Amino acid sequence: MGEAADRIVASADEGLARLLARTDAHRDADLGAVYRDRRVADVLTHLHAWHLLLEGWLLDDAAGRTPAYPADGYTWATLGDLNDALAAAHRHLSYEEARAAVVASQARVVALVATLDDAVLTSPDAFAWLGGDRLASVAHECLGGHCTWAQGLLDRAGVPA
Repeated sequence: MGEAADRIVASADEGLARLLARTDAHRDADLGAVYRDRRVADVLTHLHAWHLLLEGWLLDDAAGRTPAYPADGYTWATLGDLNDALAAAHRHLSYEEARAAVVASQARVVALVATLDDAVLTSPDAFAWLGGDRLASVAHECLGGHCTWAQGLLDRAGVPA
């Protein structure tokens, strides 16, 4: 594994471990208007859903298909709608199910990222479907960056660290 993949995986693993320690201790915390009256479990399913998107992009690309980026029927301009659809699709999961899902999906995605060399991860030309974005940046945002977002959300909702 190259340095870029090492950094992505380390950030993801450390971020998720810290997040789960916090959510495990406050699984029933009220997030209120800070997260549109969603649950702590919904924070985890948000991460899980983005792991699934990243996994799909990587698997589609590896199979020679152009991934729907960010998702079929959505653009970056409709990101809010995509996030609402992802929340609705996973709303039925209990905290325990959401926790297990995010752990499993992260393990699969970091394993995929770990197979990529630094040149592929850091080149803005490696994946035409990314429109010049570097896969390292996209992967970080879907993994460790999302854990940072989740911690900030919990902070704003007043969930103890």
